[in-house]
Amino acid sequence: MISALHLQTLADSERLPQGLLHWMIGVHGLYVYGGLLKRIIDSASTVPLGDVDVIVLDAKVMEVMTERFGIVFRRVNTTITRTPYFIGKAGRGDAKIIHLALLRSHEQAMRYVMNNQLDIDRLALSNHHLFCDANFSLDAICNAIRRKHATRVQGTRDMTLFAKNRPQIEHHYEVRLRRKGYTVID
Repeated sequence: MISALHLQTLADSERLPQGLLHWMIGVHGLYVYGGLLKRIIDSASTVPLGDVDVIVLDAKVMEVMTERFGIVFRRVNTTITRTPYFIGKAGRGDAKIIHLALLRSHEQAMRYVMNNQLDIDRLALSNHHLFCDANFSLDAICNAIRRKHATRVQGTRDMTLFAKNRPQIEHHYEVRLRRKGYTVID
């Protein structure tokens, strides 16, 4: 599914720092999720990225990203989230913004990703391994991404790692998905 040529073409089209994408998907303790992962799965059916979403388990990963790729991170100083949250950017101009959540363990990273509101967002890539919600098959999630169909997951969710204003964030995200051509199914 993920060839070196596919990654390079995607990285070039998204104007990511040279080598960053290939490096990120191979790092243990760094999880790629969100729009970038959707683009990796099917670059033809998703629109270009506005930002890059990652989770890291060790702050040293941010240091490496600064040293190797020139990405400078600043902590978002807010009391509305229990999770340390950073925004990073390499260079000036139209460089991609990196949204980074610093969590303590693989279990927390999975809890963070697997409690998203939509099926297409319950997926993460780390160290060349795809993790998905056990309630869905990987094929089902990938097909939903390719068809641009996002289904709201019913039931209770563990919101402890999310910002307190998560419902607002999710509403804005759903509006952006619809603008990108996705059908959101309740």
